Amino acid sequence: MFMKKYIFATLLAASCCMMACDDGRIFSDVDVDHTGRSAKLSGTITGLDRWAEGYTVALAGFADGDDYACIAKAVQADANGNVMVTMTNIPGNVTSVQLCVLDRLRRHVVTLSEADTEGIRDTIRMDVGTVDASMFGVIQKNFLNTTCTSCHGASNTAAAGLYLTEGRAYAAMVGVDSRRVSGHKLVAPGDADGSVLHMVLNQQSVEGVSMDHFDLVSEQNAQTMLPLIDSWINNGAGE
Repeated sequence: MFMKKYIFATLLAASCCMMACDDGRIFSDVDVDHTGRSAKLSGTITGLDRWAEGYTVALAGFADGDDYACIAKAVQADANGNVMVTMTNIPGNVTSVQLCVLDRLRRHVVTLSEADTEGIRDTIRMDVGTVDASMFGVIQKNFLNTTCTSCHGASNTAAAGLYLTEGRAYAAMVGVDSRRVSGHKLVAPGDADGSVLHMVLNQQSVEGVSMDHFDLVSEQNAQTMLPLIDSWINNGAGE
């Protein structure tokens, strides 16, 4: 009887020891894919209500080399434009966290601000200050300023007398009759195909326009910014 009790006690002790070994203390040598980071965005962001359907201003995470967001959260502001957004459970393969514009497929269109994520394993903090995120504001900063103003306003003179610099471009284009293309406006709200801006960016030659603007458009802009410009025009060309 004594021997049976002894054997039972020995087996019970061994069982407890094995359970202790399985109680979470053996994972230090296991290669774990760390996930679950979060990102916190703060700032004053204006123009969020001026976007056409199919586009979203979002806090988004991207894997290296991928134009499609792995994770995204739409950005909303209060009446004063103040924004406080938290995005949780960011996958471990995300290498870039951005305030950006996404299309309906969650494909990256343009970056408004990007966080430094290197070495951060818990909370990524983004204070973006004040950002004009309006549809036209994005077009001005990310297309007109980079592609057009070298000829249209960088100096004291502008090609064809058309200034496309900040503060002047909207009034110079929207609803304004073209001097070169008879019967058309530079930007005709609601009619992208009939707007000279669309014509010169999407056609190799336009009657009345001597310079070929088509070759100035990069492949990336052709995929993202040109559809954005057309959508802006077709949805009223708001400022």
